[in-house]
Amino acid sequence: MHLSGVVGGGSRTMPPRRLLTIVIVAFCALSFIKLLLVTSSSSSSAAAARSAHRLGSAWGGNTTGRGALAAKELLLLRSLVAARAPCRLLVFGLSPQLLALAAANSAAGDGAATAFVTDSAEDAGAARRALPAGSGGAAVAIHRARYRDAAAEAWPLLRRARDSPACRRPTGAVRKSGCPLALTSLPREVLDAQWDVVVVDGPSGAGPEEPGRMGTIYTAAALARAAAAADGAKVDVAVHDVDRTVERWYAWEYLCEDNLVAAKGRLWHFRVAAGGPPDAFCSTGPVQIL
Repeated sequence: MHLSGVVGGGSRTMPPRRLLTIVIVAFCALSFIKLLLVTSSSSSSAAAARSAHRLGSAWGGNTTGRGALAAKELLLLRSLVAARAPCRLLVFGLSPQLLALAAANSAAGDGAATAFVTDSAEDAGAARRALPAGSGGAAVAIHRARYRDAAAEAWPLLRRARDSPACRRPTGAVRKSGCPLALTSLPREVLDAQWDVVVVDGPSGAGPEEPGRMGTIYTAAALARAAAAADGAKVDVAVHDVDRTVERWYAWEYLCEDNLVAAKGRLWHFRVAAGGPPDAFCSTGPVQIL
């Protein structure tokens, strides 16, 4: 192997030792860059864990139960919020890990607004106590919700929704929707806002008799479609626990395979844009459920 160039009409061959030195230097430089990237990723992951741990300590009790975000899932969420911050962030669910997203959003500066929706009075109270004094309480809102449908009702609800024109792609305000999946009882501060990022990690949905996430996923998709249509901007939607049947069914049905841009563990990240069929959420047709 040799390198040559034309100098004064003749050719000059690079000495092998010099070529070897250049190769070694280039390899070391690439290795150093890779080390920096890995270190940066590890630092971000550690910062996310420290933030969640600090809020968990203020929260009190056991905050690492079932359904908790894995480190790589939390890192993906934090990266998503950081890329859009300061942004309008809506979170279905409430935990120290999720509350840390609000802190990251608020730290980005003016214009950040975060809203949480939870069915747990205990979690709502703990979150308000955990929020540090002077953190900009006006920029972090916590809303209570009552979910009426158990996870066991997911398939019958989906069949009825497919047959209902009211459950097709919304063309007006979500709070005026006639679809039984739409959470129209939520405050207007939630339903009338145009969100940049929506996270679905609640309600629990961990058992057939517990409240399922059918309504939160549908409402997240409807809000994302409405916001994208209003200003043309893309809306990021993340759904956790997609290893479970309900979350997987409803994410495919209303957030669409074509919109899936990233996945880590049990977390899917969709990006919803304006356009598409005027009377359907997805251009690929309904999911075939066997």
